[in-house]
Amino acid sequence: MEESGGRGAGESGRGAKKGDEIVLLLRAHPITNIGWVLLVILMLVLPSVILGTGVFAAVPGKFILVGKLVWYLVTLMYAMERFMFWYYSVFIVTNERIVDIDFDNLMYRQITYANLNHIEEPEETTGGFLRSMFQYGDVSVTTASEKPTLEANAVPYPDKVVDIISRLAEELEKRRERGE
Repeated sequence: MEESGGRGAGESGRGAKKGDEIVLLLRAHPITNIGWVLLVILMLVLPSVILGTGVFAAVPGKFILVGKLVWYLVTLMYAMERFMFWYYSVFIVTNERIVDIDFDNLMYRQITYANLNHIEEPEETTGGFLRSMFQYGDVSVTTASEKPTLEANAVPYPDKVVDIISRLAEELEKRRERGE
């Protein structure tokens, strides 16, 4: 959980409206990457293990070289795709709205905005041993807009995120009542 996203007060990112200040920049907990990282390590070791058994002893060396290059290229592409999915899928909370950026693959991303004054009910879900141990969970924000729910999956400290969103929504409501 990064507060203020490394930006100064009043600064905002791409697609932000004037006056937006980034309060939270959230992405999935780093522990959620363990599965694909272990798979990549296995994929990197597997060619050496298979070649060590002598199964491909009759195959010419150039074919083995090309096969290994293709294997490692596929492994690298998979690792890059999984990292980019984790890194670019973010949930941004500003003082005015929530932005949910879902990076599905290199060719597709979905960006959803919801103003804080349209928020009806933020909630958090945490369950399971790993989620409890590493303190991460899902945050769902029900809105009164076209897309009824925004979700931040596997973010650190979901209880604090819900508290911050609720507090910001209340502050925005008070500012609007005062005419600011």
